[in-house]
Amino acid sequence: MGFNFGAFVGGASDNLVNMIKTKEAQLYEEQKDEKERLREARVEATRKRQADEEEAKGLIESLSLFYTPDQVKDIMANGKAPAKYAINHGEYMAGRGLSASASYSMPKTSVQSEFTFDINDPRGSQVSPQMAAMEKEQVDKAIREAPVDSTQPFISRFTQPPKEDDMTKAKTFEARLVELDFQRTNATSQQKRDEFDQAYNNTLDSYQKFKEDLDGKGTDTSGLDFSKQSRDSHVDNEIQRTFELEGYAEKDISGKIKLVQTGNMANSFALRYRAHGNLVSQYGDSTDKAFTTMINNVKNGTDQSVNVYRQNVYRAHLGVQRAAADNNTTIEAQDTATANKFKPLPSEGRTKEEVMSQAAKGMYGQNDVVQYTDENGTLKMALVSDYGVLF
Repeated sequence: MGFNFGAFVGGASDNLVNMIKTKEAQLYEEQKDEKERLREARVEATRKRQADEEEAKGLIESLSLFYTPDQVKDIMANGKAPAKYAINHGEYMAGRGLSASASYSMPKTSVQSEFTFDINDPRGSQVSPQMAAMEKEQVDKAIREAPVDSTQPFISRFTQPPKEDDMTKAKTFEARLVELDFQRTNATSQQKRDEFDQAYNNTLDSYQKFKEDLDGKGTDTSGLDFSKQSRDSHVDNEIQRTFELEGYAEKDISGKIKLVQTGNMANSFALRYRAHGNLVSQYGDSTDKAFTTMINNVKNGTDQSVNVYRQNVYRAHLGVQRAAADNNTTIEAQDTATANKFKPLPSEGRTKEEVMSQAAKGMYGQNDVVQYTDENGTLKMALVSDYGVLF
């Protein structure tokens, strides 16, 4: 049988064509599948992006209820999880009549605080540490800024009442200051006390700047002063802290600090003067008249106590002198001990400068009352302490 080369070639050609067509069909189907997969992936990505955008929009709207625009932007830059914690914190603070926005900008410390929100440790910052007693009164009824019109008193166009948001921010700063004051009073080491001191000063500076900014906007900030409870806390803690640092205070069974004054009266007075100086240094420029009056009373009360003590020693001295002149009078040992604290003016006299010089040389002991004459020749009495002479 002969071989038809032409037919062979033609058949091979047809087979090749069919193979090519089949391959092209397979490639076409694969391309269709790939395109469909890519299309579906794009659709899914679009859906996810839209869902993320919707969620982010919702988070931003929720955050905007509690934080400033810049704070919202900063929070969102950290991701959704911190944003959700920030919202929870905002709701918690709002429920207490406090400002989450103020707590977000509050200076941070290594100790957790419910008044300070740290975006880098959102859960930790919401854990409440042991803290000083909080104010219990509710936030005053919201005071809205009245619109400026021609019927308003002229002065009201420059000083508007604070808004509710301003009031809650002020209250948040105040609560944080009370907390820090308690923490530094009860610090377990000097390092911790220094840390709390720094945080307290930074927070107080921030609070004062906040009020200054409101003043610049024409807001009346006289209503944003410290509460009575906060004033009491600041004054009492400063006195307790001053005594404890010098070893003249101890804690009772409940852990509360009690002052130890027996036998250390002069030192006690000197430390109260020091506490007053510290309060003046921190709050001397405060516009809170009730607070500054309370601070002044620390000194005024100590002045009175010093004067009473000097007079008691002087009267004991006179009583012992009278008793010595009367052979039938019995002198109590306690009266004698008190009278011995009195150092009368010597015949050659004694000046104020000489009292200080002699005290520095150890010629007098703590609680001694020393007579001297001032530059006008008036007879006076000084009280000697380990921290200097009280005139």
